[in-house]
Parts: sequence; C-alpha cells; structure tokens
Amino acid sequence: MPYLSVSGATIYFDSKGSGPHLLLIHAGIADSRMWDYEFHSLSQQFQVTRFDLPGFGQSSFTGGAFSYTMIINELLDHLKIKQTYIFAASFGGRIALDFVTENPERCLCLALESSAIDEWNFSEALQQYDEKEEQLLTAKSFDQVAELNYRTWILRDRRPEAIAPQIKERIREMQMTALTKPEPARPIKEMSPTQPLSARLDQLKLPVLIMIGDLDVADFQDISTFLYQKISHAKKVGIPNVAHLANLEAPELVASLVIDFFLSEAVPNH
Repeated sequence: MPYLSVSGATIYFDSKGSGPHLLLIHAGIADSRMWDYEFHSLSQQFQVTRFDLPGFGQSSFTGGAFSYTMIINELLDHLKIKQTYIFAASFGGRIALDFVTENPERCLCLALESSAIDEWNFSEALQQYDEKEEQLLTAKSFDQVAELNYRTWILRDRRPEAIAPQIKERIREMQMTALTKPEPARPIKEMSPTQPLSARLDQLKLPVLIMIGDLDVADFQDISTFLYQKISHAKKVGIPNVAHLANLEAPELVASLVIDFFLSEAVPNH
C-alpha cells in the first residue's frame, strides 16, 4: 500500500486511471473509502487519487506543526502533478477551499459537496450536536458517537429503511477507524491561513461546482448559498432526496454532474 511521509503526518493514498488528474478529499465523518464508487468510475476519464487525511483511515499524525494545504502540495509533488481537478466533501471542502485560494495555479476546477467553511456561526442545533458528540467522546462511547453522526448527517428525519444498510455500515466502519486511533505521540498544531476565507474567496477565479443535498442540515444549506454568492464563477446544484454526503446516496447522479462540470468549465491555467 502506498504511504507518504509529509509534514506532521504519514498519509495513505491510492491512484488509478490516466488522463487529467483528479484529487478526492473526504468528509470528516468518513475516510477515502467514501470514494469507492468515484475512485473506479471516474478513473475511466481521469487519473484519480484519493487519500486519508491524517487521523482518518490509514493515515496518522506524527506530531508537530502541519497544514492541510502543505500536505496536499507534498502529495501532488510526490505524484509529479502540476495541476489537478479537486472533488471534496464537507470538512474536505473546507480543506480544498483553503488549498485553492492559497494555490490557485495548481487547481483547474473545484467540485464541492456539502462543503464546510471556517468562520461560520453555527446554529443552536449544531452547537448542541457538538456538545453531545464531545460528551460521548469524553466517555469513549465510540459506538454512540458513530450512531449520532449517522443520524445527524445521513439519516436526518427519514425512516431507517430509507437508507441502504450498506451506507450505514460504511459510515460506521469509517467512524470507528478514526475514533479508535491512538493519539499522536507528540502534540499537533494546525497552521491556518493568515487571511480570512471571505477575503480569499473574493479573489477566487476558478470554476466551482457547489452541490448540496436537499435534506442536508440547514447550516450547510446556508453555507452553500454563501459560497455561491461569494465565488465569481460558481454553479450551485441541489441534489434531491439526499442528505450530507450525496455521493453515497446518489453516486451516479453526482459523478455525472462532476464530470460534466469539469469537462465543460475547466481551462488549464498557464
């Protein structure tokens, strides 16, 4: 299995296919396994790379200062990739936005699914979710954390049978992998961008596809609208009958939207 030592971490990654490069960045309740469908289907037209963020899947923090932007740059350098398309979900979207606003020359085009961002005043409902999750983490009730995240982000207000059982099982497996990881041997410190995101978004000229599940949390609906209004070259698409991770519930639709957008919008930067 391919691993790479980067600043503050050792990361697992996997690549497949040929053609223009596409980097997949997973959500915070998942790992690179959330991209199983996309990794294979999109590799028919792209050289696809997926990786586990440090602390998720098969990647680990080694301690010290790190930045996700630096990690992505080091991964692309290792792969000898100058420019890439990026498809990112949720927390991965936050990371992708930091990366492309700091390194616009390395990204051809960006697709976001239920993207998170910094500097957002979350609703009381999400603050209560955060408090509940923190209580369960402190108690090391990891099964309950996984269940809370599944209900909050995926099931929403639907009946349990509305979701394919393999989706719940995959979310649980990815959650438990992250939740049961040992703590880094040394403390870690994330190095954040110096300029606030809102100011950086004003300068972003890349084509950006903003996808949001119609059943997603209200905060993320609002974030998608904010991004659409702030980014000069953006397209926003609502995905019907899905929640936070649309690609797990509607993989063919999401993949087709991403491919169509990339192929119609992206022009290489020189």
